[in-house]
Amino acid sequence: MVQTTAARRIAVALAALLSLVIAVAFRGSWTSQSDAAKAAHFDDVGAFLYPFAPDGLIVLALVGAVVLRHKPWPRWYCLAVVAIFTATSYVINHLHGLGTFVMTEGPDAKLVEGPLEGWIVGLVAVQLVGAIAFGSHILMHVFRHLFPEALDGRAVADAAPEAAAGPGGTASEGDPAVPAQPEIDGYELAKMIYGVCLDEGVKLSRAKLSRYARISARQAGYVQTDVEEERREQADQPGPEVRRRVTEMREDALMSDGALARWNGNGTGPVGVPDEHRRRLRCRVLRAVRRARLR
Repeated sequence: MVQTTAARRIAVALAALLSLVIAVAFRGSWTSQSDAAKAAHFDDVGAFLYPFAPDGLIVLALVGAVVLRHKPWPRWYCLAVVAIFTATSYVINHLHGLGTFVMTEGPDAKLVEGPLEGWIVGLVAVQLVGAIAFGSHILMHVFRHLFPEALDGRAVADAAPEAAAGPGGTASEGDPAVPAQPEIDGYELAKMIYGVCLDEGVKLSRAKLSRYARISARQAGYVQTDVEEERREQADQPGPEVRRRVTEMREDALMSDGALARWNGNGTGPVGVPDEHRRRLRCRVLRAVRRARLR
């Protein structure tokens, strides 16, 4: 308990310090991005808000990569956006350090040097338009991951069954109300189907899983990734429960025949246990390990 509390305090302190570092870096880049926007003829409000687009997207794309960590293509898409906008932000800060966006003081600030080169203006514009395009795409991926039924699910009718209604379309007074039967979510149903097939040694394709569970092919791919990831985590963490159950079964089997935990001089096995019994014991242990891992 003490160790866990200390670790949490260290994690909180580290998170606070890292947030401070990010804020300082964001503030330093803010001047470069804002001056670049002014030099590209943005108004005062637009130039003030402009740094939110490129530098803010870097942070949000990293958060999106964490949320979509089990989705290979969306995760790499988010990381690619981080790399692209980190590079463009560096170029803007580099140009600002060279004095490309030097402004005069006062409310009527003007460029000290001549007009910007075309590629610099294009870089400023690409950061803005790219933030809209890439940010919208990442937002779509996050929503599709968090709320899959909102985009790919089928509409479920909320009306009561016609059998519960009377001849005139209204429920009969004497008939008891028929409770609505809850429907299984298509995503969860697909996970059950895919998991059962894996247990039987059959790996369904995305198209077949989509057809059986009546979900989209994209959702079927998400289901396959989620189920396989859960299986890998369960296989990697058999835990002490497996070892405990195997040890108990082995001890019970040996003691049932009155065999003691003594071994031959050459280490071949316990004394007094016949070969047939050892074979049956090995089969029972293997079945116990298999059942524990599947759970």
